[in-house]
Amino acid sequence: MTEKKAFIEVIDDSLPSSQNKPSLISRNIDQDDIATSNVSMKLSTKDPKNWTNKKKFSVLFISSFAIPILPISISIYYPALIAIREYFNTTQFIVNISVGLFILFMGFIPLVVGSYANIYGRKNIYILVMLIFTISSMLCAIAKNIWILIVMRTLQAFGSSSVQFIGSGIVTDIYISKEREQANTKILLGFYFGELTGPIIGGLLTEFLGWHSIFWFLSIYGSILLLLITFFIPETLYNSSSEISSTPIPMITGSITNSSNTKQFNLLSPFKLLFYPNIILTIIYNTTAWMLIYVLHIIIPFSFTNIYNLSSLYIGLVFLAPGIGCIIGSILGSHYSDYLINKYEEKNGKEESYPELRLKSIWIGVLLTIISFYIFGWILERRVDIIWPLIMMFIANSTIAYTTDSYPEEFNVSILAIGDAISTLISTIVIILTVPIANEFGVGWLFTALTSIVLLSNILIILVYFKGRKWRENQNINEDL
Repeated sequence: MTEKKAFIEVIDDSLPSSQNKPSLISRNIDQDDIATSNVSMKLSTKDPKNWTNKKKFSVLFISSFAIPILPISISIYYPALIAIREYFNTTQFIVNISVGLFILFMGFIPLVVGSYANIYGRKNIYILVMLIFTISSMLCAIAKNIWILIVMRTLQAFGSSSVQFIGSGIVTDIYISKEREQANTKILLGFYFGELTGPIIGGLLTEFLGWHSIFWFLSIYGSILLLLITFFIPETLYNSSSEISSTPIPMITGSITNSSNTKQFNLLSPFKLLFYPNIILTIIYNTTAWMLIYVLHIIIPFSFTNIYNLSSLYIGLVFLAPGIGCIIGSILGSHYSDYLINKYEEKNGKEESYPELRLKSIWIGVLLTIISFYIFGWILERRVDIIWPLIMMFIANSTIAYTTDSYPEEFNVSILAIGDAISTLISTIVIILTVPIANEFGVGWLFTALTSIVLLSNILIILVYFKGRKWRENQNINEDL
């Protein structure tokens, strides 16, 4: 018996109702038909996934070079906080607002930019956000008062925060699924590089050239990226329907599809994910974890300067402790998570595996995080030797692997984007309130309260671990979004 497979063939429907637009109709086609070339199997040369390896690598290299701009833009600012406060003769509370608003915009802008880029293309929005970033960096460098600096920092967030999501989109555009892991690893290395080097660069520049120089550095960085993106990165978002009328490309499927159906830009669509209990509960947990980290970053410059009398250069070096700890924790955590999944699949089979298993990997990290941050707050309160707070800052943890495995690949970016938006909103509020709380109750009680919130959020993760699988089976994200 001749083996048959379902393909989609382009049929030119000449009926008036079709308005001469080709439609895609599923039908069975014999392998013999393919052998006799009755069906075209030509691959599209316009599809970025069919580009040469050399072209893909050049695009990936430039994208990887752009990825550090977000972590650098955030962390390069921290060692300069004291100098900026003194230069503008303002308060720590006002300076913290500049940090909080940057983080807030960093979380919400990708919801707009990411959704737009997924529909209308990567390159134009890539150029726009880098232009905004470069100009705002220059205006930060020449700001005459703190409020102008705050406004320009929010514009910087518009540019830098969008780069990461566009870069992830480009990886998806040009690589097939089995090739993306290595490509995403290179992108992730760029992010880690920015996290580590940002505070050091900020400390060096502030120490020897003044705080203005950090923004001139960022404007030069942005200008270089703008030129590279403009001249060397082509559009990578590919719509196969644009070639359907001229090139019949069979695709394995069993459904009836109409090529005239296109996605529509809907900014509010990702917020529907908040009605999914396992997503919102996981987001709440991640929010409390990031809240701790952002408060830590705010506390370091002011507390370590006041308690240990450190200069901007040494403040930048202090950030190596949480930075390296975060990288090691992320790598070990992801490997341990994969180990648990693989062990379960070997015992029960891949078909029995489910994403909630990954949550088993976080309990040790959660416990160490809560204990270390609690001790950190009281160490600063008691002004203990500097080596001990450095050790306490060395631990970090994340549940990102669970959120990206829980739902189909096409919704991963939306899930992460909405999670970032909520995390940054709550973190911004806490950052702005950090100074009044610390001044009123002390750093020890501040971190006691924060770690207590994280402890309570772990109850939510326990619920997700035991009930998340059942929740997902009763949901249909494709219909809702």
